[in-house]
Amino acid sequence: MNVTDAVRERFSVRAYLDKPVNKDTVYKLLDIARFSPSGHNAQPWEVAVVTGKAKEQLSEKLIDAVNTKIERKYDYSYSTKDVPLFIKERKDACNIKVFKHKNINPKTDKEKLKEHILENFRCFGAPVCLIISRDKKLGEDAFVDIGLFAQTIMLTALEFGLATCPQTSIVAYAKLLHDELNIPDDKIIVMSLTLGYPDMNAHINKLRMDRDTVDKFTTFYE
Repeated sequence: MNVTDAVRERFSVRAYLDKPVNKDTVYKLLDIARFSPSGHNAQPWEVAVVTGKAKEQLSEKLIDAVNTKIERKYDYSYSTKDVPLFIKERKDACNIKVFKHKNINPKTDKEKLKEHILENFRCFGAPVCLIISRDKKLGEDAFVDIGLFAQTIMLTALEFGLATCPQTSIVAYAKLLHDELNIPDDKIIVMSLTLGYPDMNAHINKLRMDRDTVDKFTTFYE
C-alpha cells in the first residue's frame, strides 16, 4: 500500500474482530512511528499500551464513571464555548450522520444513545488501547508533535492489517487514567488510539465522512 492509498483509505474503525494483536506487532508498529517528525526532534510522546485484563478493568472503571456521572475533566483545555460556526456545523453534521447510520434518534432513543456512548469506553471492542501523553512543562507545540506521531501510527497500522480510531472521549476522565495506569501528575494525557483488526462486516464500518474540497480551505499566493 502506498502513502496516497493509506491516507485515502484510512477511516475511524468502530468495530473490531475478537482477535488479539500480539505484543511484537505493537512493538514493530511503534518502532516505525518513532521516526515521526517533531519540532527540534523533541519526540515528546509517551505511550501506555493497554491490553488484556488491564484494558478490561480500565473499560469497566470508565463505564462506571460514565454511569455514575463523574465529572469529565481533561488535562488540558479541550474545547471552547465560542467555536466558529463553520466548525460547529461540521461537528453537528458528523453526529447527525452517525446517528442516522445507526438508526438512533438521540432525543427519544435514550438506551440506544447510552449504548452508543459506552462503546467509546469499551474501545469499540479493540484489543489494544494506546494512551498518549506528554510532559506538562512543554508548550502547546507538543500537541502538534503528538498529532504527527498519532497520524504515523494510524497510517502505518494499515500495513499490518490493523485499524485505528483516535479518541478523546476516554481522556476526558484524565484523573482515572492517571490513577489506574500510574501516569504521573506531571504528564498531560492527550489522546488515545484504539488498535485492532477491523470487522469490515460491521454496519458502523460502512460509514464514511465527507471531506471539504481543497478550494474550501486553501488560499494560493503567487
